[in-house]
Amino acid sequence: MDLQTIAATGWGYTERAYIGGWELRAAGGHTSRANSAIPIGDSGMPLDRTLEAVREWYVERGLPARVQTVDGSPLDQALVELGHLETERPALRQSAPLAPALEALRSSSDPHHAAKVTTELPEDYFHAYRRGHGIPEFRSILTSGDALIAFAVVRADNGDALSVGRVAIDAGSGYAGIAAVATAEAARRRGLARIVLRDLLAFAGEHGAENTYLEVEEENAPALALYTSLGYATAHRYHSRRLSSQDVAG
Repeated sequence: MDLQTIAATGWGYTERAYIGGWELRAAGGHTSRANSAIPIGDSGMPLDRTLEAVREWYVERGLPARVQTVDGSPLDQALVELGHLETERPALRQSAPLAPALEALRSSSDPHHAAKVTTELPEDYFHAYRRGHGIPEFRSILTSGDALIAFAVVRADNGDALSVGRVAIDAGSGYAGIAAVATAEAARRRGLARIVLRDLLAFAGEHGAENTYLEVEEENAPALALYTSLGYATAHRYHSRRLSSQDVAG
C-alpha cells in the first residue's frame, strides 16, 4: 500500500463519495485534502470520463474540482497533458520508523510534563489550533476518517490548552499519521510540541503502529528541521491539481 493511499485514511471530510477507486471528499472548501478527489484505485472509466464525473460532483457542491496527485506521477503528467496546469497547496509527505522517532522525542522533551491523550476531540482544541477556529467543518475534518483517531493536549496550570496535536492510526498498514499540531503563540519555544508528538507516537505505538507519516509545507524550515532530527524523510511531494473547465489538450 503506497503512502498516499495510507494517508487518505487519516484525514477527514464532511461528505464522501466514490467513483470506482477514486475517493471524492468535500468539507465546505476548508483544506485541500478534505476537498479533493484522491485516486487510490482504478476509477473503472477512461480518465476523461472520470474527470468529468469529478467535476460534476464538485459543481453540485459549489466547489472547484481538484485531484490530489503526487508530483511527477503518471497521473499528474496525464493531467498536465490534458491542460490542467494549476496546482494548489503543495506539500511534502514524510515518513519515519516510529520507534526511533519516539526515542528521539523522549530524549529531547521534558519527562515531567505530559499531554493528555483522548479519542474525543477536546472542546478547547481550537484555542491552540487556530487554523480551525470558528469553522464548524473542522470538527468533522478532524474526527472523521477510516482510522483510529486520538488527540493530545498540553495544558497550563489553569487548564488552558497550550499545545495540541492529532494522530490517525491505520491498523491495516501499521502507519500513524500526525496532523493538526499547533501551539498557542504565547506558549511557543518551550518544547511543548515535542511533548505532544512524543505522547501521540507513544499512544500510536501502544495501538500497533510501527511507522509514522506527516505532511509539511516546504517553506516551513523550523518544522522540517524538527522532523529531520526525528528521522523523517520525504516520501513524495504532492499537491491538489485544479481541473480546468474542460479538457483542452487533444
